[in-house]
Amino acid sequence: MSARQSRAGFTLVEVLLTLGILSIIMLLLVSAFTGASKTRSGLISHGQDFRQVLIAMDRIGTDLQGAFSTAKQPTSAMTYKEDKLSGNQAATLAFTAFQIPSIGDSYPPTSIIRVTYFPKVGGDGASIELHRRQSDLPFIENRIPAKEALIAEKLKGFRAEFYDGNGWHKEWPAGRSLNSLPKRVAITIIDSRGVEYRREIPLRLSGQDSIIQSGNRPGSSR
Repeated sequence: MSARQSRAGFTLVEVLLTLGILSIIMLLLVSAFTGASKTRSGLISHGQDFRQVLIAMDRIGTDLQGAFSTAKQPTSAMTYKEDKLSGNQAATLAFTAFQIPSIGDSYPPTSIIRVTYFPKVGGDGASIELHRRQSDLPFIENRIPAKEALIAEKLKGFRAEFYDGNGWHKEWPAGRSLNSLPKRVAITIIDSRGVEYRREIPLRLSGQDSIIQSGNRPGSSR
């Protein structure tokens, strides 16, 4: 029997070479799975940001579609104030509105509400939260506590612009009649990644001061 035929097993060089190839393959597989995991996490985060911005826009839009203001009640005026929190654009928007029920729901217990959207510093100290406060029966003295709810969090900005029929303005009422209403309001929300979302909302009761009679809902009759 020759020496070549009697040889068994692998040499040290062959073993080391095989281990090196396996290590490279494992490294590539781990990198691929890690990248996929990061991509999945990014998509989930993006989806959560988009969903909360969409919900916030819908809520603000619903409230603004019922907004009104009348000289008979100076406290019904729409007001807007810009500020900065944690270096982010943070505005406060307040207005009076007819409360619009959802389709299929009965009328809410109070027809008229005062709505305020306002910012707070986020829990991380670097972002802002958007909150909604609702006061029922705003034209009479009452002890009904205001309802406050968190609308969106981890935002980089919240602001509004106002269209009066001639152009867009960053202030309201800003020299106009206290109880005037813009024809449209553009809401901009900036999510945690710095992406801006903008929606324009028409104010159906702009210029219709005479429709407010003893706090009746538009289209209602006694």
